[in-house]
Amino acid sequence: MNTAIRRLATAQALTSAGDGAVLAVSAVHFTTRVGLPAGIVALGLSLGAATSLTTTVPFGTLLDRIGARRALAAATVAAVAGLLLFAVAHTVPLYIAACALFACGQSALAAGRQAVVATVVAPEGRVQARALLHTAVNIGIGTGSGLGALVLAAGTNAVTVFVADAGLFVLAAALYLHAGPDAPAVRQPGWPALRDRRYVTLTVLAAITQLTMPILSVTLPLWIVTRSSAPQWTSAAVLLANTVLVVLLQLPISRRVRDARTARRSLAAAGIFLIAACTVFGSLGASAHPVVLALAGALLLTLAETTASAGSWHLAFSLAPEGHQGQYQALFATSTALARITGPIVLVPLVLTFGFLGWTLAGLGMLAAAAALAVMAVPQRKADCPVIA
Repeated sequence: MNTAIRRLATAQALTSAGDGAVLAVSAVHFTTRVGLPAGIVALGLSLGAATSLTTTVPFGTLLDRIGARRALAAATVAAVAGLLLFAVAHTVPLYIAACALFACGQSALAAGRQAVVATVVAPEGRVQARALLHTAVNIGIGTGSGLGALVLAAGTNAVTVFVADAGLFVLAAALYLHAGPDAPAVRQPGWPALRDRRYVTLTVLAAITQLTMPILSVTLPLWIVTRSSAPQWTSAAVLLANTVLVVLLQLPISRRVRDARTARRSLAAAGIFLIAACTVFGSLGASAHPVVLALAGALLLTLAETTASAGSWHLAFSLAPEGHQGQYQALFATSTALARITGPIVLVPLVLTFGFLGWTLAGLGMLAAAAALAVMAVPQRKADCPVIA
């Protein structure tokens, strides 16, 4: 892997470690120390994600015009501002503003990193490079979450975590500025990515397959505590298992996605894993061994996540025209925010109301999205090339 991607992965791991610590301590900090209602804390996160949807594609246009390195540095400023505002936020408006700044910065950084991959890596190596960044995310989040737990156990003020994470973002910005050459500036007016119906469809379908994230973070924990006899720590064990498995599996699985045919195969497999995982989770309430079943479901869901990601990344790169990777990758990056916003709203009432049937319907919906993506995985605009391992 080239130097630019190694620098991106290092920056990704650093900031993800800080983010993991922030995620671990922020809810406790703002509800117990600051005194904000739990509903407001959750609302701020949702509003932040929603705000990022409106700013990511314009950021992609900026990225195409000024270059990925400078755009990444600018996005880092927004994320740092959000973190520092978290450190001093003692009112609802300040907290919501911090959520919006941080979410916008994070979403822009995700788009920028993917655009850098498209700029500095040949088409045949892009999926593998993207997998390396995804692996760095999971290593960082896992490490940071553990550090955040230690901070809570020690009774340390969470403000220290916010400031430390801001420092990590500054270090990352230095790495972004040396992440390789930028693509030539593009001055085409308007937002062609938003007019590309095929790419918009790709983004929406990818968001549906990424519902694995809100399943792990919200839906499954609520299902475990309300509908099964499994101990409450089961959801934490499932999340840990997912993190470790993604680190172990994402790169090997992504190496198998070499062209349109292997992307189709990966997405088809993802659909099968998705429906299987949902079926297993839906069976927890009737199982005499719910912990074992939950961990089996975690393995299936991780296989779904890694295979769907690899196939979707192939499509995201191959369907975007050269010279407009910034805007197109920014649009694709909104799929993550879409999944995080809609997932809890749709999945929680669905499974808590209809039980096993609800899980089955959720699985069928994700299976259909993966199948539709597999149909889209055909050569477009440029020929597919084999991946160089």
